[in-house]
Amino acid sequence: MKKTNLFFLFIILSLSSIIVSCKKDKESNPVVSVDPAPLYYYASVNDLLSFKISVTSEVSLAKFTITSTIDNELPVTLLDSSISSKGTNFTYYFRVPTSLAGKTFVLDFRATDSNGKFGGSGKRIYVNSLPVSPVVILTETSGHRMYSNLSTTAGDAYNLETNTAEFSLTSTDTTSRDMQDFSGSSATLSKSWMSPAGGKFVVFNGYDYANATDSTCIAAYTTGVKQSVLYNLAVGDIIITKLGSVSTNKYAVIRITDIVDIVGKDNDYYEFKIKK
Repeated sequence: MKKTNLFFLFIILSLSSIIVSCKKDKESNPVVSVDPAPLYYYASVNDLLSFKISVTSEVSLAKFTITSTIDNELPVTLLDSSISSKGTNFTYYFRVPTSLAGKTFVLDFRATDSNGKFGGSGKRIYVNSLPVSPVVILTETSGHRMYSNLSTTAGDAYNLETNTAEFSLTSTDTTSRDMQDFSGSSATLSKSWMSPAGGKFVVFNGYDYANATDSTCIAAYTTGVKQSVLYNLAVGDIIITKLGSVSTNKYAVIRITDIVDIVGKDNDYYEFKIKK
Protein backbone atom coordinates (compact mmCIF):
# COMPACT_ATOMS: atom_id res chain seq x y z
CA MET A 1 0.00 0.00 0.00
CA LYS A 2 2.80 2.34 0.78
CA LYS A 3 4.52 1.51 -2.50
CA THR A 4 1.30 2.27 -4.38
CA ASN A 5 0.96 5.66 -2.70
CA LEU A 6 4.55 6.51 -3.44
CA PHE A 7 4.03 5.54 -7.07
CA PHE A 8 0.97 7.79 -7.42
CA LEU A 9 2.80 10.64 -5.67
CA PHE A 10 5.65 10.26 -8.13
CA ILE A 11 3.20 10.35 -11.04
CA ILE A 12 1.50 13.51 -9.68
CA LEU A 13 4.81 15.29 -9.16
CA SER A 14 5.97 14.30 -12.64
CA LEU A 15 2.77 15.57 -14.22
CA SER A 16 2.99 18.82 -12.26
CA SER A 17 6.54 19.30 -13.46
CA ILE A 18 5.50 18.65 -17.06
CA ILE A 19 2.56 21.09 -16.77
CA VAL A 20 4.77 23.82 -15.33
CA SER A 21 7.38 23.15 -17.98
CA CYS A 22 4.76 23.31 -20.75
CA LYS A 23 3.38 26.53 -19.30
CA LYS A 24 6.82 28.08 -19.37
CA ASP A 25 7.39 26.85 -22.93
CA LYS A 26 4.09 28.37 -24.02
CA GLU A 27 4.99 31.82 -22.70
CA SER A 28 5.18 33.98 -25.79
CA ASN A 29 7.50 36.85 -26.63
CA PRO A 30 6.36 40.43 -26.11
CA VAL A 31 4.20 41.75 -28.92
CA VAL A 32 5.00 45.19 -30.38
CA SER A 33 2.45 46.86 -32.64
CA VAL A 34 3.26 50.10 -34.49
CA ASP A 35 0.62 52.20 -36.19
CA PRO A 36 0.48 53.22 -39.07
CA ALA A 37 0.88 49.68 -40.34
CA PRO A 38 2.94 50.03 -43.59
CA LEU A 39 6.50 48.80 -43.38
CA TYR A 40 7.80 51.35 -45.89
CA TYR A 41 7.58 55.14 -45.81
CA TYR A 42 8.70 58.00 -48.00
CA ALA A 43 9.55 61.21 -46.16
CA SER A 44 11.26 64.55 -46.65
CA VAL A 45 13.64 66.52 -44.47
CA ASN A 46 11.85 68.20 -41.52
CA ASP A 47 8.82 65.89 -41.80
CA LEU A 48 7.45 64.93 -38.38
CA LEU A 49 6.72 61.20 -38.30
CA SER A 50 4.27 59.93 -35.69
CA PHE A 51 4.10 56.31 -34.51
CA LYS A 52 1.51 54.91 -32.09
CA ILE A 53 3.17 52.08 -30.20
CA SER A 54 1.44 49.30 -28.26
CA VAL A 55 3.36 46.65 -26.28
CA THR A 56 1.82 43.60 -24.57
CA SER A 57 3.50 40.80 -22.63
CA GLU A 58 2.51 37.80 -20.52
CA VAL A 59 5.17 38.68 -17.96
CA SER A 60 6.59 41.96 -16.73
CA LEU A 61 8.56 43.91 -19.26
CA ALA A 62 12.12 45.07 -18.64
CA LYS A 63 12.77 47.74 -21.27
CA PHE A 64 11.77 49.22 -24.59
CA THR A 65 14.23 50.57 -27.15
CA ILE A 66 14.09 52.38 -30.49
CA THR A 67 17.12 52.42 -32.76
CA SER A 68 17.79 54.07 -36.10
CA THR A 69 20.08 52.38 -38.60
CA ILE A 70 21.14 54.07 -41.83
CA ASP A 71 22.02 51.61 -44.58
CA ASN A 72 25.61 50.36 -44.20
CA GLU A 73 26.08 52.21 -40.91
CA LEU A 74 25.97 51.31 -37.22
CA PRO A 75 22.67 51.66 -35.33
CA VAL A 76 22.00 54.70 -33.17
CA THR A 77 19.83 54.43 -30.05
CA LEU A 78 16.99 56.97 -30.05
CA LEU A 79 15.15 55.67 -26.96
CA ASP A 80 16.09 53.29 -24.13
CA SER A 81 13.36 53.16 -21.50
CA SER A 82 12.83 50.88 -18.48
CA ILE A 83 9.36 49.32 -18.12
CA SER A 84 8.03 47.21 -15.22
CA SER A 85 4.44 46.62 -16.35
CA LYS A 86 3.08 43.96 -18.70
CA GLY A 87 2.16 46.49 -21.34
CA THR A 88 2.41 50.08 -22.46
CA ASN A 89 0.99 52.46 -25.04
CA PHE A 90 2.53 55.73 -26.22
CA THR A 91 3.22 57.87 -29.28
CA TYR A 92 6.73 58.37 -30.59
CA TYR A 93 7.58 61.38 -32.75
CA PHE A 94 10.56 61.54 -35.09
CA ARG A 95 11.63 64.70 -36.96
CA VAL A 96 13.61 63.82 -40.09
CA PRO A 97 16.95 65.70 -39.88
CA THR A 98 18.82 67.23 -42.81
CA SER A 99 21.60 64.68 -42.32
CA LEU A 100 19.27 61.93 -43.61
CA ALA A 101 18.49 63.67 -46.93
CA GLY A 102 18.73 61.16 -49.78
CA LYS A 103 19.31 58.24 -47.40
CA THR A 104 17.37 55.16 -46.31
CA PHE A 105 17.14 54.09 -42.69
CA VAL A 106 15.30 51.60 -40.49
CA LEU A 107 13.54 52.36 -37.23
CA ASP A 108 13.57 49.27 -34.98
CA PHE A 109 11.07 49.13 -32.09
CA ARG A 110 11.95 46.42 -29.56
CA ALA A 111 10.53 45.28 -26.21
CA THR A 112 12.37 42.92 -23.82
CA ASP A 113 10.62 41.13 -20.93
CA SER A 114 11.97 40.17 -17.53
CA ASN A 115 12.85 36.68 -18.84
CA GLY A 116 15.04 38.11 -21.58
CA LYS A 117 12.60 37.35 -24.38
CA PHE A 118 12.01 40.10 -26.90
CA GLY A 119 9.68 41.11 -29.69
CA GLY A 120 9.75 43.97 -32.10
CA SER A 121 8.64 45.76 -35.24
CA GLY A 122 10.47 47.78 -37.87
CA LYS A 123 9.85 50.54 -40.40
CA ARG A 124 12.04 51.32 -43.41
CA ILE A 125 12.01 55.00 -44.37
CA TYR A 126 13.22 56.50 -47.64
CA VAL A 127 14.14 60.19 -47.34
CA ASN A 128 13.92 62.38 -50.43
CA SER A 129 17.04 64.26 -51.50
CA LEU A 130 17.15 68.00 -51.00
CA PRO A 131 16.38 70.03 -54.12
CA VAL A 132 19.51 71.37 -55.77
CA SER A 133 19.37 75.13 -56.21
CA PRO A 134 20.63 76.21 -59.63
CA VAL A 135 23.87 78.18 -59.60
CA VAL A 136 23.25 81.80 -60.56
CA ILE A 137 26.15 83.39 -62.42
CA LEU A 138 26.46 87.05 -61.47
CA THR A 139 26.04 89.64 -64.22
CA GLU A 140 28.80 92.20 -64.72
CA THR A 141 28.48 95.87 -65.60
CA SER A 142 31.49 98.15 -66.04
CA GLY A 143 32.47 101.81 -66.33
CA HIS A 144 31.02 102.83 -62.96
CA ARG A 145 32.57 105.92 -61.35
CA MET A 146 32.47 107.44 -57.89
CA TYR A 147 34.22 110.81 -57.41
CA SER A 148 35.96 112.51 -54.51
CA ASN A 149 33.66 113.91 -51.86
CA LEU A 150 35.14 117.37 -52.65
CA SER A 151 34.07 117.17 -56.29
CA THR A 152 31.44 119.66 -57.40
CA THR A 153 30.84 118.07 -60.79
CA ALA A 154 29.97 114.45 -60.10
CA GLY A 155 28.60 112.16 -57.37
CA ASP A 156 30.84 111.11 -54.49
CA ALA A 157 28.52 108.27 -53.40
CA TYR A 158 27.07 105.22 -55.13
CA ASN A 159 23.78 103.35 -54.95
CA LEU A 160 24.51 99.70 -55.73
CA GLU A 161 20.81 98.87 -56.00
CA THR A 162 20.26 101.27 -58.93
CA ASN A 163 23.90 101.48 -60.15
CA THR A 164 23.83 105.27 -59.98
CA ALA A 165 26.13 107.89 -58.48
CA GLU A 166 24.77 110.35 -55.91
CA PHE A 167 25.89 113.63 -54.32
CA SER A 168 26.21 113.24 -50.58
CA LEU A 169 25.52 116.96 -50.06
CA THR A 170 22.17 116.87 -51.86
CA SER A 171 21.07 113.31 -51.01
CA THR A 172 19.22 113.39 -47.70
CA ASP A 173 18.52 109.66 -47.80
CA THR A 174 21.64 108.01 -46.38
CA THR A 175 20.19 104.53 -46.92
CA SER A 176 20.63 104.92 -50.68
CA ARG A 177 24.39 105.48 -50.38
CA ASP A 178 25.96 102.03 -50.22
CA MET A 179 29.42 103.47 -50.84
CA GLN A 180 30.88 106.95 -50.41
CA ASP A 181 34.32 108.50 -50.75
CA PHE A 182 35.90 109.22 -47.37
CA SER A 183 38.55 111.79 -48.31
CA GLY A 184 37.54 114.46 -45.84
CA SER A 185 38.81 117.97 -46.54
CA SER A 186 42.02 116.92 -48.26
CA ALA A 187 42.38 117.66 -51.97
CA THR A 188 44.18 114.32 -52.27
CA LEU A 189 42.02 111.28 -52.85
CA SER A 190 42.16 109.26 -49.65
CA LYS A 191 41.42 105.92 -51.33
CA SER A 192 38.99 105.21 -48.52
CA TRP A 193 35.30 104.24 -48.62
CA MET A 194 32.52 104.18 -46.05
CA SER A 195 28.86 103.17 -46.20
CA PRO A 196 26.28 105.70 -44.96
CA ALA A 197 23.64 103.04 -45.70
CA GLY A 198 25.18 100.85 -43.00
CA GLY A 199 26.63 98.18 -45.25
CA LYS A 200 29.84 96.28 -44.51
CA PHE A 201 32.79 95.59 -46.82
CA VAL A 202 34.95 92.51 -47.24
CA VAL A 203 38.20 92.87 -49.22
CA PHE A 204 38.75 89.50 -50.88
CA ASN A 205 41.44 89.74 -53.55
CA GLY A 206 41.68 85.96 -53.76
CA TYR A 207 38.03 85.66 -54.77
CA ASP A 208 37.33 84.05 -58.17
CA TYR A 209 35.83 87.18 -59.70
CA ALA A 210 35.78 85.76 -63.25
CA ASN A 211 33.46 82.92 -62.18
CA ALA A 212 31.46 84.78 -59.54
CA THR A 213 28.14 83.17 -58.55
CA ASP A 214 25.50 84.01 -55.97
CA SER A 215 26.58 81.19 -53.66
CA THR A 216 30.33 81.90 -53.80
CA CYS A 217 29.68 85.60 -53.26
CA ILE A 218 27.59 84.97 -50.14
CA ALA A 219 30.07 82.41 -48.82
CA ALA A 220 33.00 84.81 -49.29
CA TYR A 221 31.15 87.63 -47.56
CA THR A 222 30.03 85.40 -44.69
CA THR A 223 33.52 84.05 -43.97
CA GLY A 224 35.43 87.30 -44.62
CA VAL A 225 36.40 90.06 -42.21
CA LYS A 226 33.72 92.76 -42.41
CA GLN A 227 34.75 96.40 -42.20
CA SER A 228 32.73 99.61 -41.91
CA VAL A 229 35.46 101.70 -43.58
CA LEU A 230 38.00 100.64 -46.21
CA TYR A 231 41.46 102.20 -46.37
CA ASN A 232 44.35 102.10 -48.86
CA LEU A 233 42.25 100.92 -51.79
CA ALA A 234 44.17 100.01 -54.93
CA VAL A 235 43.51 99.09 -58.54
CA GLY A 236 42.61 95.39 -58.73
CA ASP A 237 41.06 95.21 -55.27
CA ILE A 238 37.97 93.00 -55.08
CA ILE A 239 35.36 94.12 -52.58
CA ILE A 240 32.27 92.15 -51.58
CA THR A 241 29.47 93.98 -49.83
CA LYS A 242 25.97 93.33 -48.56
CA LEU A 243 23.78 96.20 -49.71
CA GLY A 244 22.69 98.47 -46.91
CA SER A 245 20.24 100.32 -49.16
CA VAL A 246 17.69 97.48 -49.19
CA SER A 247 16.05 95.41 -46.48
CA THR A 248 16.47 92.12 -48.35
CA ASN A 249 19.73 90.18 -48.55
CA LYS A 250 21.44 91.47 -51.68
CA TYR A 251 25.15 91.28 -52.37
CA ALA A 252 27.54 92.86 -54.88
CA VAL A 253 31.10 92.13 -55.96
CA ILE A 254 33.12 95.21 -56.92
CA ARG A 255 36.45 95.23 -58.73
CA ILE A 256 38.38 98.50 -58.88
CA THR A 257 39.73 99.04 -62.41
CA ASP A 258 41.18 102.55 -62.04
CA ILE A 259 41.91 105.23 -59.44
CA VAL A 260 42.48 108.75 -60.78
CA ASP A 261 43.99 111.41 -58.51
CA ILE A 262 45.11 114.45 -60.46
CA VAL A 263 45.76 118.06 -59.59
CA GLY A 264 42.60 119.62 -58.19
CA LYS A 265 39.62 117.89 -56.70
CA ASP A 266 36.75 117.83 -59.23
CA ASN A 267 38.08 115.03 -61.42
CA ASP A 268 39.45 112.60 -58.86
CA TYR A 269 37.50 109.34 -59.06
CA TYR A 270 37.37 105.58 -58.65
CA GLU A 271 36.31 103.42 -61.60
CA PHE A 272 35.03 99.92 -61.02
CA LYS A 273 33.10 96.95 -62.32
CA ILE A 274 30.12 95.47 -60.48
CA LYS A 275 28.84 91.90 -60.47
CA LYS A 276 25.50 91.11 -58.86
